[in-house]
Amino acid sequence: MKKKVDFFSSSENEQLINRKSVNLLKRYMTRFGDIKKRKYTGNSVKHQKAVRKAIVRARELGLLPYIK
Repeated sequence: MKKKVDFFSSSENEQLINRKSVNLLKRYMTRFGDIKKRKYTGNSVKHQKAVRKAIVRARELGLLPYIK
């Protein structure tokens, strides 16, 4: 099985993790609204925590749904 590469490993892409980038955050959610695991995304622990925090904040603001 091919090892996945962390998209946020470069410093330019790391700046993209925020609550306003809804299209990027949707890539890290399942079709039911759950957050994908690190096993499937290939993110490091640091970046996965940042993505999770951004998704939770976007949900609180109403930009992303909790469930579908």
